[in-house]
Amino acid sequence: MQKEYGQTSLKGFNQERTIVLWASFLTGKNMEKEIPIKTQWTFQLQPEQTFLKFFQKYKAIDLPSFSYKQQNHEEERKLLKGYFEDKVTVEEYESLIWKNHEENKKDFFKELGKTPLLIGYFNLADAIGHLSFGLTEKMAIVYNELDKIAEEVKNSEDFILIVSDHGMKAVGRYGDHSRNGFYSLNRALGLNLPEITSFYNIIRGIAENEYF
Repeated sequence: MQKEYGQTSLKGFNQERTIVLWASFLTGKNMEKEIPIKTQWTFQLQPEQTFLKFFQKYKAIDLPSFSYKQQNHEEERKLLKGYFEDKVTVEEYESLIWKNHEENKKDFFKELGKTPLLIGYFNLADAIGHLSFGLTEKMAIVYNELDKIAEEVKNSEDFILIVSDHGMKAVGRYGDHSRNGFYSLNRALGLNLPEITSFYNIIRGIAENEYF
C-alpha cells in the first residue's frame, strides 16, 4: 500500500488549529486569518470553495470545516472541559470518543467503493491523546485501531492518501498539538515536506486522472 510517506509542513501557520488546518487543506490556502478562534468550531466551507468542486460525486465523513458532526464534537469538548474541572472521569470522556469513532468508521465503510472521492476523518488519536498521549500502552491500542482501518483499504487500486493535520507531543500523561504532521501515499509522487495546502492541487490532479 505505502509507496511514499513523510512529514508535512505547517509553514505560515501560527497555531495548530484543527479547523483551520483542514479548511486550508480543502481550499489550498492558509485560512488562519479567516477563522476566528471564538467561532472556529462552527466555521463551514461550501463545496465550491474546495477541491470537492472537481468531483461530480463525493462523500466527506465528519470533515472539520465542511461536514463536521457538530453535536458529537460539542459533547466531546464539554466532557474534556469537565475533566479538567473534576466533573468527568477520563473513562467517561474516552467512552464518548470511542462511540463517536465507531460511528464514523461505520459511515466510512458504508460509503467505501461507492463514490469517486471518499474522505474519512478519524480524530481518535487526537482526542484520546489530549488526556493520554504520554500513556504508551493506551496509545498503542489507539494506533492499532487506526492501522486496522488502513489495513482494510490498503489493497484498493484507487489513489489513497492518509494525512494528519498536525502531530502530537507528550506533556506528562497528557498531549498537545505539535507541528510535525505526516502523510502517506500509495503512489510515489516524490514530495518533499509538502505543505498541507499543497494537497489541493494533488487531489485536483486525481480528479483530472493525472495519477492513473
